[in-house]
Amino acid sequence: MAPPPATDTTTPPASQPGTDAQAGTQTGTTTSTTPSAPPEAPLTDEQIVAVLDAANKKEIDEATLAQTKAKHKDVKAYARVIVQHHTQAKTKQAQLVKKLAITAAESDKSKQLTTETQQAVDQLKALQGADFDQQFVATMILDHQKTLDLLDKRILQDAKNADLKALIEKDLRPTIEKHLKDAEALAQKLGPAGTTGTGATGATGTQGGATGTQGGATATTGATGAGAQGGTTGGQRAAGAQSGNQAGQTGVTAGSPGGQGGVQPPAATPAAGAGAGTKGAGTTK
Repeated sequence: MAPPPATDTTTPPASQPGTDAQAGTQTGTTTSTTPSAPPEAPLTDEQIVAVLDAANKKEIDEATLAQTKAKHKDVKAYARVIVQHHTQAKTKQAQLVKKLAITAAESDKSKQLTTETQQAVDQLKALQGADFDQQFVATMILDHQKTLDLLDKRILQDAKNADLKALIEKDLRPTIEKHLKDAEALAQKLGPAGTTGTGATGATGTQGGATGTQGGATATTGATGAGAQGGTTGGQRAAGAQSGNQAGQTGVTAGSPGGQGGVQPPAATPAAGAGAGTKGAGTTK
């Protein structure tokens, strides 16, 4: 008689709580969605007037400060234009608003612009000289970019009155766009922070070739030798500064008139600076 079939009594392995929890977390993560922010309510014509007033005032307050604190003449001139144009824009808008019998009404956007104006002016007041100029121009770029976005994405879409919309589209927007381009060009002229006036100290004895030319930093190790000066008088070229530095080091090490060879190089051409360094090195032999 055949034996009865064996019964499988093996207990299935218990699931690991950590693994299940992790799997559940991953599943929940992939299926959950972040609710999007509700769309902003359209601005009324009354609110648009208040927003434009706040935007004009922001530019005028910042540029008025720049007229007294700016160092660069082009920055001062740009600030004068900003004050003039935005004052004219406020006047035109006030005339239209009076004609249309529209009363300005505050909104979150106009209040935000008012707060940003005070913050920007306070920040600019703490700066001086070239730092002020660069920060002011950067602020102008940011302000006008944001204003253009606001006009294109909200105000021109929300405006109901045809005359108000025409004033914004045909008068205000082209002016804002021109201000932005002028500010960007001015930023290029000023250059990155900290570079204004670079090279003016190239006549100092210990850092002659270091400031004002790339590669001049190699001359600082031989600053006590006259060879560094020999490199810079040849036109402040990187090759001349390096050769003069080597000659100065050689002259200092030998303690002979070779160091003097780098002091008085011919100053006619950049190549003469390199030659002067070579001569200084030769006389130490």
